[in-house]
Amino acid sequence: MESITSWSKERVDTWLKGLDAPLQQYPFSDWELSGDNLLQLTSDDLQRLGVHKIGHQELILEAVEKLCLLTYGMNGENLRMLTEKLRAVSLSLQKGIQARWCANTYDGRQGATKLPAGVLQLVVEVIVSAKGLFSLLNRYQFFQLSGYTTSRSIIDHCQELGAIAHE
Repeated sequence: MESITSWSKERVDTWLKGLDAPLQQYPFSDWELSGDNLLQLTSDDLQRLGVHKIGHQELILEAVEKLCLLTYGMNGENLRMLTEKLRAVSLSLQKGIQARWCANTYDGRQGATKLPAGVLQLVVEVIVSAKGLFSLLNRYQFFQLSGYTTSRSIIDHCQELGAIAHE
């Protein structure tokens, strides 16, 4: 099978025109995306190209992801890579919070202290990493292998993490 990175602008245009009906309102041929551009497409790129509906952005980005998985296959490294990323970011967050505890000068009289931007950025990275891992697990229905309760537990943890980050 031909590598996506070698796709011409015409080949990318043809592939995009094969996506869901709601997406056909966009002028794909005007985008002039090469195969390489298609693989590097982000929501910001889609916004610049005139795709302002988040649902439509998600449809396009998910279709690109599925195309990659169908073309290049899914190997164990994808799952391993996502879990290692989540582990590394979680450890960084833990260290950032522990360092904050050690340097805490709260005396009980002043108002609540704000978390530094670096810690908040790590929280966002943990959420993004967890979302990526959960999406992969959910997409390939690994929860059938280990039971619905494990899947439910992952969802609960992600929701709890999101609620904590929101606070």
